[in-house]
Amino acid sequence: MIRAYASNDFAEKALDLYYKMLNSGVRPTKYTYPFVLKACAGLRAIDDGKLIHSHVNCSDFATDMYVCTALVDFYAKCGELEMAIKVFDEMPKRDIVAWNAMISGFSLHCCLTDVIGLFLDMRRIDGLSPNLSTIVGMFPALGRAGALREGKAVHGYCTRMGFSNDLVVKTGILDVYAKSKCIIYARRVFDLDFKKNEVTWSAMIGGYVENEMIKEAGEVFFQMLVNDNVAMVTPVAIGLILMGCARFGDLSGGRCVHCYAVKAGFILDLTVQNTIISFYAKYGSLCDAFRQFSEIGLKDVISYNSLITGCVVNCRPEESFCLFHEMRSSGIRPDITTLLGVLTACSHLAALGHGSSCHGYCVVHGYAVNTSICNALMDMYTKCGKLDVAKRVFDTMHKRDIVSWNTMLFGFGIHGLGKEALSLFNSMQETGVNPDEVTLLAILSACSHSGLVDEGKQLFNSMSRGDFNVIPRIDHYNCMTDLLARAGYLDEAYDFVNKMPFEPDIRVLGTLLSACWSYKNAELGNEVSKKMQSLGETTESLVLLSNTYSAAERWEDAARIRMIQKKRGLLKTPGYSWVDV
Repeated sequence: MIRAYASNDFAEKALDLYYKMLNSGVRPTKYTYPFVLKACAGLRAIDDGKLIHSHVNCSDFATDMYVCTALVDFYAKCGELEMAIKVFDEMPKRDIVAWNAMISGFSLHCCLTDVIGLFLDMRRIDGLSPNLSTIVGMFPALGRAGALREGKAVHGYCTRMGFSNDLVVKTGILDVYAKSKCIIYARRVFDLDFKKNEVTWSAMIGGYVENEMIKEAGEVFFQMLVNDNVAMVTPVAIGLILMGCARFGDLSGGRCVHCYAVKAGFILDLTVQNTIISFYAKYGSLCDAFRQFSEIGLKDVISYNSLITGCVVNCRPEESFCLFHEMRSSGIRPDITTLLGVLTACSHLAALGHGSSCHGYCVVHGYAVNTSICNALMDMYTKCGKLDVAKRVFDTMHKRDIVSWNTMLFGFGIHGLGKEALSLFNSMQETGVNPDEVTLLAILSACSHSGLVDEGKQLFNSMSRGDFNVIPRIDHYNCMTDLLARAGYLDEAYDFVNKMPFEPDIRVLGTLLSACWSYKNAELGNEVSKKMQSLGETTESLVLLSNTYSAAERWEDAARIRMIQKKRGLLKTPGYSWVDV
């Protein structure tokens, strides 16, 4: 019964039956453990699996190759790679199945180099030749790495060994080529004369979507519907085509797929319902997203996450709080994606109270050790004015990534602590973390807000020389313009703008014009305004020029600009601010 449940996707029932068997005094055999461990792997039930491992150690099967292979497979699929290696190394004898369990597990969680290392060790240490399952197990790592050269090598090996006629191999190779941005090769494999299944069709659609070829993805989807392949349409295929419509702003195409899902009965599938919510939310049609959300009978965490994220992205963060409270009231436990969405909403609203409560929830439920959560907490606290708390989160992080450093640098910058930002930048380099273009944008912005002109110039010159392997973009030039203009070096800033390797945009010129207003330089402001007008008349340029004339007490010129603005119907958006009470 345990085997039947585990083999037919009833993992929870298999696990429950195992515990009932123990309570009834029946001892497991070496055939029991592999199937119950398979159930644990499917559920990602790490604690249960470790408990069963302890049962194995107390039995006569601790060294049985069949049982040990099941343990390796369980740990590897759950991402517990150190335990998988430990069990694998302690096995007295290993066969091709044990090696395949290691390779497939590492392929899911590690880089391609580690997977290739295992592949070579299998042949070198135990003298085993790879079989069909070995090759299939490598496909996730190959696709994730976009490794075209290695993918071609595996394809050639499969052809030589006679594996290339296998449907799973064909689909896997197609997927690797698509993810390696070699969509032509992927299509060649797809067009071969073989009986395709739903995974093959979905892989081709997903490949086109990933390569930003939504028209071709739609053609393949339509081909499924008209060539007696309707049975191949799955919730995955519908989700992929909707994702493509959302990415490329095809609202009409997305609505057509939605209608098809309703007519064909796929709308009853929760995965499809959640994908439709995500589609409308990403497109900006929140009314449709909320309507679809209300029609779902039994919602899950993904349903709420799709709508919460959509509210945040579409500048309606207040509604994300309501959804979060509704979610908790319904008994659904928030996950990392939920908390990231809510924390982002807190950042947008500078809602310190909500943010602090969310921080407490993260600590209590063990999410505070997650790097992405810590990054979101730092961003929230810096935007709420609590830089000391953000720094405390940064200092106590278990693991930092480049986003962690960048978030803290931006925090120091917006609070005018340029020297502290420079000190942190130096510490970052000393720890071996290489700055990216966002890092340099953050440090230049910090120098600008703190008046550190010489330090900012030095950093920009180093970047221009290639010291950081980052090519300056328009945003970096905008920061340098702001740095010079804020410090009063208007002529130098104007000269810097004119010598840029590309045409200045409205943001760069607006930064310079704003400084002309601050320093009452009407002549230069007039020149900059003409450049802005050549890019298209904007309310911003006229308002800034009018303010510049007013600051220089040239009242008639200021009134003339206001009249031009009024005649052309360019209205200024009123400013507003708020405080969380």
